[in-house]
Amino acid sequence: MQTISEEKINEIRNSADIVNIVSDYIPLKMKGKNYFGVCPFHDDHSPSMSVSPDRQMFKCFVCNKGGNVFTFVKDYENISYIEAVKKVADRVGILISIDNVKKNDTKFKLEYEIMEFATKIFQNNLNSKEGINAKEYLLKRSINEDIIKEFRIGLSLNDSKYLYNVLSQKYDATKLDALGLITRDGINGYDKFVNRIMIPICNLDGEVVGYTGRIYNSEDTAKYINTKETIIYKKGNILFNYHNAKKYIREEKSVIVVEGNMDAIRMYSSAIKNVVALMGTAITKEQIEILKKLRVPVILMLDNDNAGELATLNIGNELINNNVETKIVRLRGSKDPDEYIITNGIDAFKDTIKHGINYFDYKMDYLKENKNLNNTEELIRYVKDVLKMLDGKDNLTKEITLKKLSDEYGIDYNVLKKEVTFEKEINDIKTNVVKKDNKDKYDKAVTKIFEYMLSDVKYVKIFNNKLGFLKNKNERDLVIEIETFIDKYGKINVADFTTYAESNNNIKELVHNIIGDSSFDELDEKIFIEYLNALEDIMDKEEIEKLKVMQAKSLDINEKLEIANKISRLVKKRSEKNGRN
Repeated sequence: MQTISEEKINEIRNSADIVNIVSDYIPLKMKGKNYFGVCPFHDDHSPSMSVSPDRQMFKCFVCNKGGNVFTFVKDYENISYIEAVKKVADRVGILISIDNVKKNDTKFKLEYEIMEFATKIFQNNLNSKEGINAKEYLLKRSINEDIIKEFRIGLSLNDSKYLYNVLSQKYDATKLDALGLITRDGINGYDKFVNRIMIPICNLDGEVVGYTGRIYNSEDTAKYINTKETIIYKKGNILFNYHNAKKYIREEKSVIVVEGNMDAIRMYSSAIKNVVALMGTAITKEQIEILKKLRVPVILMLDNDNAGELATLNIGNELINNNVETKIVRLRGSKDPDEYIITNGIDAFKDTIKHGINYFDYKMDYLKENKNLNNTEELIRYVKDVLKMLDGKDNLTKEITLKKLSDEYGIDYNVLKKEVTFEKEINDIKTNVVKKDNKDKYDKAVTKIFEYMLSDVKYVKIFNNKLGFLKNKNERDLVIEIETFIDKYGKINVADFTTYAESNNNIKELVHNIIGDSSFDELDEKIFIEYLNALEDIMDKEEIEKLKVMQAKSLDINEKLEIANKISRLVKKRSEKNGRN
């Protein structure tokens, strides 16, 4: 199994300027020594994310997201850490391969292996003499050889035991049944998919987890059949074609969401590659989260039938309520994207995409349908429906909508405004500051001490000379790892140590929390010592309280005296230190 060494990763990070990399994703402006931009990791309306060229770190002062260049790319693109390393390496011209790097938990290694084997069997079938008619069918639908290979499209033969006979020689039939490849009748096994074009369904990492089987040369009441949900295939956790499309989604700065797999394949084959499919007319909270993490507008393009229209209204509403910018494209005159492209051509289709309208306008247009707005009662009903839509929306949306209604129908703006509640704006930064002020004093001091220790070796030495101990095991583990890092490299900086921590589960979460809570102010040795003194004082005070409890519970007079002496020494130490301060 190939891995990328720590040294190589650090070489890549040291060759990359975080300001340049982050600027590829969001605009940055210089303010003082640092650069600032609108944070992409929360609903930010003013620049709250700082990027430090000195420390090669980013930090949002509202949502507390922070890290080095790899962390930013990983979280922005919703990819693995290793994939982020590869992207940054490509950006700075350092060649590495991640083809064989372990990306997923090996818990389901056998399941993925079986699905991979089945996919290759289906592909071989399509390229055999038995697959000639199926391939002709695909080519007539303008799905060429390149697309067939890219989507790994195959064929299940017109033989109900072919796949079973091949796979059962190597794998247990119970496992094949559990993965939805076969059905069982006692000791006999039969193929789930027979005489169908097989379209693999992949998870977000591109591993085959299921199939859509489509008829092509026979009459069947079920045009499509899909793999049942299995231990590795949960339909609601997947967007078809995501693993292929995510690169193009970034380039196009939008994602097109369609219903069916064939629609996505048709569009992809027509050079519209930023497309994913829901594989139905419903959307799950997991799929919404996937779309949110892309941080681009969604173009919703569902089938032009009653089910598709209802789904457009419901899904659009769900996306808007989750703060996902949503545009709507309705394909008038054709049932779905596949049919529209065949009938009208790709240029007309691309033009239709350009003229998508935002969800709110689409919903307003929908509410007008089948209403005579010259009729007072129907106009009132329409206006009330629109005003109801404004519940929970931001003040700007409310303001624009009310003015639009006022101008279009001659209704007094102030009358409309009385029907709508405008929310008082809450300052996120102030809210965050209050939350920080309530943070435990010990934790705040520890965060600052680690912030210094991760920045310069000299602060590690001062810590060991003046304090050398922290009360929590995970904090003590982090001190050990910092010293190990320094022994290995002879230096320390927070950007490289963040990479080091990524592979160490014992300290990874603590390091992320420290980065999130850090302010990355100018380093000052006197201030560092003040934090050490404050932390020591806190721990001494806690120790005194603990000893007092022990003393009260003790029944042994000698033990009570010994505890009293310990308390006395700690009180004297605190008094002397406070007197010096």
